[in-house]
Amino acid sequence: MLTTATVRHHGHTDEPTAAHITNLWNAAYPTMRTIATARIDAYRRQLHDRVWDIDPTHPHADVLRAYTPTEPALRRRLKNTEELRRTLGQLDRGTHRACTQSPGGFNIHSAYTAVRALLNATGLNDHGLADIYRLAAALAEAAEERHRELAARTA
Repeated sequence: MLTTATVRHHGHTDEPTAAHITNLWNAAYPTMRTIATARIDAYRRQLHDRVWDIDPTHPHADVLRAYTPTEPALRRRLKNTEELRRTLGQLDRGTHRACTQSPGGFNIHSAYTAVRALLNATGLNDHGLADIYRLAAALAEAAEERHRELAARTA
């Protein structure tokens, strides 16, 4: 579970913003993890069932082939979603490293990137998206504020 202290660890976020992001994160994280896990399970099922193998005698084989992902595409999606779920978990625990040179912690920009990637993978049947969209908005505002601070320093 994310804490305000974890969000503030790097010192770039004020207390009210950190508390707001923490509350939104803790409300949205279980849903984000559920969505990512459901996607991973679906990709694994598709790989197990070899969905790209379409009976050539099927009357709509050409249409089915046009809308069926290939094995490499499914493997890529599976890998990307597994990495996304891992990143979300690391952010939740405060152990995420944005790059190999950075210390572990919660990073506003990394969190915003991960939440946006998760939203790109959602569909109309996913529930609980309102909390995730609220979190994305708060992270976007915090990221914008940080960009303004950095721009003011260099000006």
